[in-house]
Amino acid sequence: MKLAQTAKLDGAGLLPDPIVKAETILVSIPFESGGVPPWSFGGRPRNAFDTLMVRLETESGVVGWGEAFSRNEDVALKKLIDTRILPLVLKRNASEIARIKFDLEFQLQNFGRVGSIMYGVSAVDTALWDIAAKKAGMPLVNLLGGAFTGELEVYASLMRYGNCEDVARITKQAVDRGYRFIKLHEITIPEIKAAVEAAGPDARVMLDVNCPWSVAEALRYDRELEPLNLLWFEEPVWPPENYIGLAQVRATGRHRIAAGENAGSLHDFFAMIEAGAIDIAQPDVAKTGGVTELLKIAALCEAHGIEFVPHCALFGPGQIATMHINAAVRTTPILERLYCDFEAELFGGLNLPVQGKVSVPTAPGLGLEPDLNVIRDYQVR
Repeated sequence: MKLAQTAKLDGAGLLPDPIVKAETILVSIPFESGGVPPWSFGGRPRNAFDTLMVRLETESGVVGWGEAFSRNEDVALKKLIDTRILPLVLKRNASEIARIKFDLEFQLQNFGRVGSIMYGVSAVDTALWDIAAKKAGMPLVNLLGGAFTGELEVYASLMRYGNCEDVARITKQAVDRGYRFIKLHEITIPEIKAAVEAAGPDARVMLDVNCPWSVAEALRYDRELEPLNLLWFEEPVWPPENYIGLAQVRATGRHRIAAGENAGSLHDFFAMIEAGAIDIAQPDVAKTGGVTELLKIAALCEAHGIEFVPHCALFGPGQIATMHINAAVRTTPILERLYCDFEAELFGGLNLPVQGKVSVPTAPGLGLEPDLNVIRDYQVR
């Protein structure tokens, strides 16, 4: 008997399946970075990374997972999502992904279109896509149009070490593990040169400096770095929304310019492209509106000849969602993974790269479920 004959229909399709439970789960897992503690993110440097998850459950018992960008045991962000965002999700029909996303953004616009609110919206959106794919009985990539590949190239996104010895040693280690693309976060010339020399002919090197410089400073570094043949030069200008300044650096033609991890929506990327600021767009599924928004940005990039390479400094459901998105794009962008070895793996190691590549999950939904034992052991309350 056909599904349409067995299921009750409402005006929009199948019988609604309302969300009956919505919660955040924050875990912080220590890691070994191979050098000094990396970044402070506004607090004290720690060798641990957060995963702030949103868990949605429908009346029929389907569970969806999403991720909001988080660092430094961010209980404040967790509380904000718990009190401002999740109450607006309860009792909503889980299949109305676009409508829920719009309503959340519209109702909460006065609290920010970029940043914490959008991080929470992003997590909800991804969790809803996880639910939709599970209910359809297919991996998320199939719901997005199907996979162009079952395996993704991964680039090792190194920590910032601040000294030549560590950055050269870790670069060589990553190459020996099979990575053919290495991203640095160094901001001084000797360390950058040391890493490029350590990579040699075996790996291409890109540089993300995280918006430290004025336009004049960025132009000076742009000139000094030219002989290193970097694959791309990422976010050289402060503040990140200074697209005109970024365009000035790009106009030299010395480097391909990448940016976008600090953007909040499709419209930010339209503004970047209009300003002539980027060659490579880097939206983050846990920052930039979730799966729904990244699909829009991918289409915008295709129409304008901009390379689409999502940012992914994530280790939870956001990372897995990015894998599905990348696999569904014809250009199959390389996947970012921060280069560190965790004390425990949230997905039991099933998302770990092997020789610089990772398989796209094939089970329904995101295809990987967080390990409840790891959550129990590392949960921040």
